[in-house]
Amino acid sequence: MRLDARRDSFDELDRAIELAEPIKRAQGDIESGGEIPHDLITSIKEAGLFRLLLDRSLGGASRSLTQFIRVVETIAEADGSAGWCVGQGGVYPNIALYLSDCLAQSIWVEKPSAVVATGTPNDCRAVKHDDHYTLSGRWRFASGIMHADWLAAMSPAEADDGSPLPYGMFLFRRDEADVRDGWNVRGMRGTGSREYRLENQKIPLDHAIRVTDFSSRDGPSTGLPNHLLFATAFGSVGIGIARRALDEFAGLALGKTPTFTNKKLLDDDLVHVGLGQAEARWGATRAFLLDVGEACEHVFDQRGEVDESLKQRLRLAATHAMRQSAKVVDQVYELSGSDVIFDDHPIHRCFQDIHTLTQQIQGRPSHYRAVGRSILDLDPDPAMNSRR
Repeated sequence: MRLDARRDSFDELDRAIELAEPIKRAQGDIESGGEIPHDLITSIKEAGLFRLLLDRSLGGASRSLTQFIRVVETIAEADGSAGWCVGQGGVYPNIALYLSDCLAQSIWVEKPSAVVATGTPNDCRAVKHDDHYTLSGRWRFASGIMHADWLAAMSPAEADDGSPLPYGMFLFRRDEADVRDGWNVRGMRGTGSREYRLENQKIPLDHAIRVTDFSSRDGPSTGLPNHLLFATAFGSVGIGIARRALDEFAGLALGKTPTFTNKKLLDDDLVHVGLGQAEARWGATRAFLLDVGEACEHVFDQRGEVDESLKQRLRLAATHAMRQSAKVVDQVYELSGSDVIFDDHPIHRCFQDIHTLTQQIQGRPSHYRAVGRSILDLDPDPAMNSRR
């Protein structure tokens, strides 16, 4: 149950709610096809769900952080893979105003439905020449690549004499890459996270930015850097998946009588306790993320920036959302019995998806340590002390 009566709705959230049922109905196709079907992703694009954080000057919605959270969790509740794609793809417009005007126009104005995807670099190399870079390598886990228009490939960089340059991110059109499969997974199967390759691809200088600039620049609608927006997006996905598991279990409990018993799940005291605990964990987890999100919005509105201590709290809330959502799903899975061990059961999908989510870098337990050290006014990374 969402206690959102005090929070106003808005156009994109209304559209996300309308899309939830069609997405649920398409889950079988999403799973079997390993990507979101074309007609469905077209509807998601047309609903503006990838443009929530894009500045209005480029045709975006300039939505706030909590509005972003609510849309992503709504789509993730319908399907984890769809929520993941909306969350990750929705972050890239946050940096649009830091790109050259020409590049930003090419990506988001020439094609209003455009989506940017990335990938994890493997054996990559970018070499800077007088008026361009040449980029070669392989990138894995490119979520949303099957419906993306542009790719943002990360790579170490060097001058043509071999001297090192700052680690870069290089933007180019998706049809310039050699896209391959490489997504043999059970959880988050529908994200279409293929791999892609390039060989001496020519990248204009104004299509290259430092990775540190990409991850650290504060967006105009949230005052937050991309690395925290990714974390928040994935925390929102976790909350949506957990909500779906809870609701599916409530339906299961109404009709199931476990084998070799004469007591329905509906009448089992242990089920009542476990479900109550799971609901409390879910509600507290979501409230924490939204509470910190609303605090970030307030401070940004009042001061024009979000202070570092609040950013650390957002990191904590986002990591906690991912990991606590997994505990909610685990509890539901255990209460459900053997009905949910089959691939086509919604709770089984939730179980697979949530445990893929927690393996992502944004869900690492080490974030707790970093935030704890920050709260104590210590360097978040203890390894930094040994390098001084």
